Amino acid sequence: MKQQENNTDLLQDETLSQKLIKKGFWLYLFSYLIAPGGYLIRLLISNSPEISVADVGILYSIISLISFLNVYNDLGLTESLQYFLPKFWIKKEYNHIKTTIYLSFLVQFGTAILIALGLWFGSDWLAANYFHNPVSADILKYFCLYFLGINLFQTFQSIFIAFQKTFDYQLVEFIRMRSVVGFSFFCFLTNRGTIEWYSLNRLLGLGVGILIAGFIYYRNYHHSLMQGKFEWNKPMLKEYRKYALWSFIGLNISSVFGQIIQQLVLYFLGDESAGYFANFQSLFNMGFIIIGPIMSLIFPIVAEVMEKKDEKKLNLLISFFYSYFSVLICTIVLLFMTLGSDIGSLLFGAKFRLSGELLSYGAIFLIFSTLSTFNFSVLGGLGKVKLRVKALSYSTLIFLLSSIVLIPLFKIYGAVFSFGLSYLSLWIFSYFALGKYKTIGLDFNFISSNLIYLIILGFIIYLTKDIFFSISYPRLQQVSHLLIITFIICLILALLNMKKISFILKEIKKISRTQ
Repeated sequence: MKQQENNTDLLQDETLSQKLIKKGFWLYLFSYLIAPGGYLIRLLISNSPEISVADVGILYSIISLISFLNVYNDLGLTESLQYFLPKFWIKKEYNHIKTTIYLSFLVQFGTAILIALGLWFGSDWLAANYFHNPVSADILKYFCLYFLGINLFQTFQSIFIAFQKTFDYQLVEFIRMRSVVGFSFFCFLTNRGTIEWYSLNRLLGLGVGILIAGFIYYRNYHHSLMQGKFEWNKPMLKEYRKYALWSFIGLNISSVFGQIIQQLVLYFLGDESAGYFANFQSLFNMGFIIIGPIMSLIFPIVAEVMEKKDEKKLNLLISFFYSYFSVLICTIVLLFMTLGSDIGSLLFGAKFRLSGELLSYGAIFLIFSTLSTFNFSVLGGLGKVKLRVKALSYSTLIFLLSSIVLIPLFKIYGAVFSFGLSYLSLWIFSYFALGKYKTIGLDFNFISSNLIYLIILGFIIYLTKDIFFSISYPRLQQVSHLLIITFIICLILALLNMKKISFILKEIKKISRTQ
């Protein structure tokens, strides 16, 4: 049933270029402000004299466990909400909007409370029999409260990103992260650098983020979204639950590969290896600082474009990402492969040099991780969740079998290879799934020429890196060398591709004028 609409337009009609440039601006601006915060926290933890490599392993194994549970506790309704909200808004079906928000909220918090209670009362048993560390019992209790809070926080974020409000989405994340950084600095400077205190800091920072997100939601969204009535519409709810079911079965398994293998490393190799692997994953995920922000916008854009039946925009988006963003990914991979061990030592200290060495071996898989994430965002926006589940099922089977075999045989290096193999298989299966519905156009000349440039640059960096990264150099000086090398590589690639860059800019301007 359609109601008289509120005069606030939450989903403005914009061209594809406006969406990617204007909204992408806020995504990237805040991402560059947020990302250093996450690494500052890890840097403070890893360099705290009171904390060992094993302590880092325990802390981030608990965080990965909570992250894994957080992905699935909403039973897929959060992604279903993001998929349907733009559609309902375009059709002015305000009763459906209110009903689905209420339903998602109640289910998510019902399951979150049950899981949190289970972890709280089982914390002593898990500490003794799984983590093999008595301190982990108190940390688990902190994260039970964190688990409840992050569900509320991410509910607000889901609504923001469903309407492509990237400023609101990133602002609250920025405030949350900066609050955690502030509390962590306080602990570091006042000699409270224990994993118990750093765990509490995450909870306090989350509390600040929830307050700000709740205020923004109530001021800018609540009245518009709640103008309808709660309506038990069986056909709509059946479609909503059906999408949620398939999302639940295959939701974000790519993002939880890391959480699963972190638990496997802890189980097979112990807490010290878990510490090295946790910081390897942190370094690996640095690649998403550049690529990741735009990913959060792909899903709602595709869902909106499909609702408006604009195939041209969608084909343009897919071709643009595969042809040009892939070169950006390869540039990041080049730096990780040639300078991995140095990056690990610079960020986390000499005791975590092994984490950097693991990055050198595993960096190549960042390509497949990023492209598979893009494929899944597009498939989700197309509503092809069953195809996602099939691809995920095959990849998960390969991932689990390879992990069980390779980790005991090759230790932590086997974990890295299994981790990467999961993303490779996920990309292959998702690529063919997407290819059933969309032709993925590639600029082969652009990609191949830039790969040659990158191979040459990588060879030069590998031969000369000892000049820039020496134990005798102060840490800050080595960081400046790393930034300079990165800038020079980007500058060289920009100069070599000047004609292509000029062409792309002209096309963007042309699209802006004609759409």
